[in-house]
Order: sequence, then C-alpha cells, then structure tokens
Amino acid sequence: MIQDSMFNETAPLQRAQELREIIRKHDYLYYVEAQPEISDREYDALLQELITIEQQHPELITSDSPTHRVGGEPLKVFSNIRHEIQMLSLANTYTREEIQDFDRRVREGLEDETHSVVAELKYDGVAISLRYENEVFTIGATRGDGITGDDITNNVRTIRTIPLKVTPIEINGVKLQNFEVRGEVYMLKDDFLAINSDREERGEKLYANPRNLTAGTLKQLDSREVAKRPLSIVCYYLYTEDVKLTSHLENLKLLRKMGFPVSKETTECKTLDEVFSFIDKWESNRESLPFFIDGIVLKVNSMRQQDMLGAIARSPKWAIAYKYEAAKAKTLLKSISFQVGRTGVVTPVAELDPVLLAGSTVSRATLHNSDYITKLDIRVEDTVIVEKGGDVIPKISGYIPELRNESSLPFIFPTQCPCPHHSELHRPDGEANYYCNHAECPWQIRRKITHFASRDAMDIEGLGEKVVEQLVELKLLGTIADIYDLKSHRETLLALERWGERSVDNLLAAIEKSKQQPFSRVLYSIGIRFVGEGGAKILAKSFLTIDLLKEATIEELIAVPEIGGRIAASVVDFFHDESELNIVKRLQLAGLQFELSENERASISKVFEGNTFVITGELETMSRKEAGEQVEQRGGKVSGSVSKKTSYVVVGANPGSKFDKAQQLGVTILNETEFIDLLNR
Repeated sequence: MIQDSMFNETAPLQRAQELREIIRKHDYLYYVEAQPEISDREYDALLQELITIEQQHPELITSDSPTHRVGGEPLKVFSNIRHEIQMLSLANTYTREEIQDFDRRVREGLEDETHSVVAELKYDGVAISLRYENEVFTIGATRGDGITGDDITNNVRTIRTIPLKVTPIEINGVKLQNFEVRGEVYMLKDDFLAINSDREERGEKLYANPRNLTAGTLKQLDSREVAKRPLSIVCYYLYTEDVKLTSHLENLKLLRKMGFPVSKETTECKTLDEVFSFIDKWESNRESLPFFIDGIVLKVNSMRQQDMLGAIARSPKWAIAYKYEAAKAKTLLKSISFQVGRTGVVTPVAELDPVLLAGSTVSRATLHNSDYITKLDIRVEDTVIVEKGGDVIPKISGYIPELRNESSLPFIFPTQCPCPHHSELHRPDGEANYYCNHAECPWQIRRKITHFASRDAMDIEGLGEKVVEQLVELKLLGTIADIYDLKSHRETLLALERWGERSVDNLLAAIEKSKQQPFSRVLYSIGIRFVGEGGAKILAKSFLTIDLLKEATIEELIAVPEIGGRIAASVVDFFHDESELNIVKRLQLAGLQFELSENERASISKVFEGNTFVITGELETMSRKEAGEQVEQRGGKVSGSVSKKTSYVVVGANPGSKFDKAQQLGVTILNETEFIDLLNR
C-alpha cells in the first residue's frame, strides 16, 4: 500500500515534467525552426493532458509551464520595471558616407586596433527585454525611456517563440542560468496584411504599419487579447554576470542553443566593401523576406571593443542602423475594377501595368473609396506613382500631371454592383463607401462566412477562403449558421476531392470548439456593419446579453461611449432584419455564447469612472480607437467633442480644433506619453 501511494504521488509529477519538456521541444520545432514533427491534433492532446494534470494537482503547476501562454485575467495597470542595463537606441544613418564616418570613428576609438562588425537585418518591430532566473523566464519589459519600461510579462508569455524555460548550456564548465535577453517583437507580412484587409472590408481605418500595431498589442492590459495576435520575436542581445561573454556572434550562437529565435541573415564583415555588399543584397531582396525590415544594423563584434568604445547620450558608439528608403515606381493605370466585401462595401482597385517595386511585381493596388479617387484626381490611363505602405501594401499616392492625356475625364463611380445580380449601389449620407445590399450577392456570402471563421472572429481552423468557396459552390454553406449544420453532412464532405477522414474530423472539431468563444467575439463575428472588434466588446459589456441588445433603441445605443449614430442605426437595422434574426436564432440553438460570462462581468474596471476623455491627432503606439478602448476598459467615457465637463484631452501629432478648444477651456491636456503613464497608474 505504501508503494502504491508513492507511485500515485510521483507519477503525475513525472508525467507533468515529461509533458513540459515534450511540448517545449515541439514549440521550438514549430514556431522557431518551422519544422513540426507532430500534427496539431497530437500537440493539442499533449497540452490538454498537461492541463488536466495541473487542474487535478495544482501544487504541480510551475511558472514555466506551457499552459501559462494562454493568458490570465486582465490587469488594471502596468507596473514599472527599471532596466538593470540601460536599453540604448541606435543612431540612424541613410547614406554610405555616414557609414564611412561610423567606420572612421570606430577605428579612431580603437586606436586602429583590428576589428570586425556584424551586419544583421533591422526588423521593423518593438524592442523588449527578457529576464531569466535559474533558466526560467521571469520578467518581460518594454524599452520605455531606456531606463524604465513597463512590465508586460503576462503579454510576453503569450508569444510562443519565447522559451519559458531555456535549454541548459555551460560555458567553460559554468552553467548560464541568470541572464537578460533583448529582442524585437514583430509581425509577419501575411498576418499584417490579413488584419488590414479585414479592417478595410469593414470600412475601418487601416493600421499605419506593423510596428505600431505590434506596439499597441503589447500594451493591451488583457493578455488573452494579446494571445490572439500573431506576434513573433527575433533575439539579438545577451547579458549575464554568470560567465564572461566574448563576442556578439558567439552570443547569438548561445541564444540559439538555449532555444531563442535568432536571425539567420547575419554576417561578419571585416571591410567596408563587405558591409556595402550586405546592404545592397538586402535592399534588393527585402521583399522576399516573410517579415518587414527597414534597414540593416552594424555592431562591433568584440565585447571588449564594445566596452572600449562605450556610448554617447542614449546611443552606443559601437553600433549604428542604416535605414532603407521607401520604394516607389511609376506605371500606367489601365483600369479600375471593384471588389465586394462581406458587409457589401464596394472597394475600387487600380489595375496597373505590371511594375517591379522593391523586388516584387505589382499589378493591383487599392483605391479605398470614391473620395480617395476624387481627392487625388486619379483617372484611367494616368501615369501613377505606386509605393508600398508599410513596405508591403501597394498604394497609389499620386499621378504625373505632365503625362496626363488632355482628353481624359474624371472617374465616375458606378451605380450598379459588379456582382451577377447588378443591384443598385447606395451611399449612405456622410459616408465615403458605396454598398451592395442584395441578400444573395455571392461575393458577400463567401466573405461573411470567411470573416466569421477567421482567427480574430470565431477562429475555426480549416475553414479558410478556399474551403468556404468550395462549400458555398456546393450549396453546403449559404449563411454563417449553416457552418454548425456541417456535422450532418460528414459523408458528403468525405466524398469531396482532397478531403480525408482526418481533415473532415479536424474541421468538425474546430467548429465545435468555436462554441466556446465569448459573447463579444460572437457579436463581432456575425457581421453587423460598422461593428468591429472594439465596438463588439463595448456593446457586449454595455448590454450583457444579445436579447437586451436586440431591444436597444438608437437613443440607448448612442448613449454608450464610442457608439455613434452610424453604428447605432446599423445595430437597430440588423436586429430588424428577419433573415439576420433567423440566423442569430439558429446560432443560439447551436450553442454559441450570446451573453457576457460572470467572470467577464466581474473584470470590468472602474478606474476612470466619472472621467470623460477626448482623443485628437495621430497617436504613435495605438490608434485613437484603441486608445478609447483602453479608457473604456477602465470605466471611463470617450467623447467626440470638448466641453467644460471634459476631464482630459489626449493629443497626438497634427491635432485639430479640439486641441485649441481644450486650451481655451483650460481642460487638462495629455500627450501620448502622459496618457500611457495615466493608463499604467
């Protein structure tokens, strides 16, 4: 009996330890090396087994467990972290002459001692610091002002390329256990494009660039929301007092051995010609990379020589960044075509004479809406200027006046939808977009279902764009509610080309799993026009259940901060549409969540209760909408106009008349840094 008791106590501990090591191994293979050895289902089974053990034996839970990546309850504020070693910023340069000046200064500082520099890609992301104690991740922090940053540990845990426990290594017989790693958090091109494409379909303002989106994501108080965003990291710095470090290249090798993702595109250069060759190579090939870079970084390789050179102000003398210019090209605008989004919005697209731009051929570019075309006075057969916003999104920024044909005429937006039904388009008052309202518009049907299943919505893995198109054509899907009836068509799915038993079962399992998504995600997914992720969260928190939201009047909706007349009218119209009500009813019967959970209700913060904020100008780390959501998460209200009752006016770059009025009324004005500090108190 004693032996049985000992076995029962030790078996869960041993299995939990074994599972953690197995999961860490497969996380590294999948997220860092991109060479998975097991299927998603096998991985999920391992993780679920570990979750079950930890639930049954909470005393076995460790801080480095992979189960901690999913995120916990939202924080009220971020606490401050003082960096043990100041996080310096690199000086930027844009010319070869400035690179030559850097080389001269290094040689003079080293008194012509032989040296080499390491050239590496400059990822377009956000710098963070990671601290490890006894080989386990303990603290993650933003750069902040270089001396003090924000504690974003919970958010960092959600980034799967960051090891929560490192692979043990020794240097000259000494274990490396306590150290700091720094890196750049970034977003892959395809992920950024997908997020912006979805926002454009909903008629929302696009994110300016992936760096700003990444920064805003890392500043979310709810790590569960961060876990939904596809963030990655590349590590480039190691500091420790455990052992003596000798060179930057050797440090990168140590980081890789411990399980950190390190850039593979790194070269040691012993001459300026080798430096310029590296610069030229990646200026020509940066478009071939799956992530964004905005230049290259040069660092003196020897750690001893880095110490000799030191730093000036907040920049090291031993490193410099060379920035690439934005790519532009000229080409002919052959015609303007149209695509229809899930909400019926009709978007004009420039069909271009193919042109090589930053390493890739561009033949199409968005023109956003009728007002955008009118503002730039873009006409068919113009020679236009094409550039890549965020270094990847093709956009038209103007035309060449002297090359315009004198007989060209201003572009007139069509009055009929390009879909097979050719229904009349309409443009609501005060809007820039035209809409197709035909219920059977095939483009809308496909995109509504694709949106519903997307990662930021119901997150139904396996129900991507091509699969949706196939199932719509086969009449298996006609509305989003039909998704939950697919289980009754299992045999039909199995008979389809390229559909095996495993893929069908995986899809049906993902559909079943989606029923666990919270009310706000469901509300966002069902596709109410103008209701994005943020708006859905606000409505869910304000009305708590779908039944209360159905009965809300325009006046009651407008009374909710950030819900303006356009959104209010759209919500009322949606719930007065019998076909939409029928779909919602079917989703309710299918078991989807249509009310806020008790935990969600309890987590609503009241820190800013009684305070009204007005946000004006362009913010760097977040959009105005995201800033408003941060205020509302803390119980505050966001207004569109300044009055004596306004508590704070948050001012970004190029503020409008609201800034002037705030000064006249003596309202407290916050710049972006002060606003973030207020959020984190």
